Amino acid sequence: MFPPTFTLSAWKIAQHAPAAITAAAPAPAVAAAARHEDPAQIYPLALDLKVENGDTLTAILTDTGVSHEEAQHAVDAIRTVYDVRKLDAGQYVSLLLDKNPDSPRQPLITSLSLPLSPASTLRLVREGGTFSAKIIDVPLERKLKRAGGHIESSLYETGVSSGIPPALLEQIISAYSYDVDFQRDIQPGNAMDVLFERLETKDGEVAGHGDVLFADLDLGDRELKIYRYVDKSGHADYYNEKGESIRKALLRTPINGARISSGFGMRNHPILGYTKMHRGVDFAAPVGTPIYAAGDGTVEYAGRLGGYGNYLRIRHNGTYASAYAHISHFASGMSEGHKVRQGQIIAYVGQTGMATGPHLHYEILVHGEQVNPSNVKFKTGDALQGKELLAFRNNMKHIEEQLASMPQHDGKLAMNLQ
Repeated sequence: MFPPTFTLSAWKIAQHAPAAITAAAPAPAVAAAARHEDPAQIYPLALDLKVENGDTLTAILTDTGVSHEEAQHAVDAIRTVYDVRKLDAGQYVSLLLDKNPDSPRQPLITSLSLPLSPASTLRLVREGGTFSAKIIDVPLERKLKRAGGHIESSLYETGVSSGIPPALLEQIISAYSYDVDFQRDIQPGNAMDVLFERLETKDGEVAGHGDVLFADLDLGDRELKIYRYVDKSGHADYYNEKGESIRKALLRTPINGARISSGFGMRNHPILGYTKMHRGVDFAAPVGTPIYAAGDGTVEYAGRLGGYGNYLRIRHNGTYASAYAHISHFASGMSEGHKVRQGQIIAYVGQTGMATGPHLHYEILVHGEQVNPSNVKFKTGDALQGKELLAFRNNMKHIEEQLASMPQHDGKLAMNLQ
């Protein structure tokens, strides 16, 4: 015989129900407990408890009649695998109670389940006089999904509307940042095509995403295809059709989702009021937007510098350096002599120094002289050789075959992303 199941709302109503139970009242077993009839008649009892704003797990358990000591022991066991402070309104706690021979009106917890995500569930069980808790991972399947289409306003908006997860879009934008000026190169009518992995449960519920396996950005005058490949050492990176790494000496765009508010060259200075050479590129973005290191290197300066406000400069090699100004604050550890890696967060957008609004002022310096970042030609990244190149080509062929088996119509992709 299965134990009766009730929602927490029905349980609370029953606790305050009058002795005369109407037809609209909770089920008889719950009402029996509220009228203090023999509790042994209703156990074992299963409850599905919805978490409301302000609820704590201890309070939820004691609301069912469990003693505070029993509830605390259960919560202490759960804390060994899960931070109970992360409990959110709208989650459901499934609880199984049984009679307590020592205190009939204070049931014992037999088990508790709390789904944390489509991919994992917290499980608590009674083992003798103690509790044990663990996180149970749900087996997930990697399903290939294709998305993209014609770009109407921005690459980001097109990607999101076609079903590409924002986190993967940021990876794509970061990968293309070596070759693409997202403010000048992207035009309406350009197109994008992306093949990525989506993680699903056996019931088809989306639990997350895997990797971007392929991306194609058609800019009209050029087409940029990139393929994910894991080399023999286990390192994953993106390569063009020739097997050349997309990574170059420096990023042209060291910030995601920003627009160019001022380019390199002569301009009327917005604060000084006269024409002055602008020796960098300004990216307008909200305060706190992360700024990434344009390349590997060593921090030469991190501090206040006149009209630049908070300023950071990185020496990349004997030729190149990059500089970042009007910063709100630096990332942890940023000081002279600190080593940084390309793409590492080094600071955050601000409005310090001579600035009329929050933005990043970005400079590339060649032998100490500021140059127009758009005009700097960086050498192609490292190329795969020998057996690695052969393995990459086989991987690329497999990806192309997968793409050929997935429909595409009129530049817009036919997808099933339910």
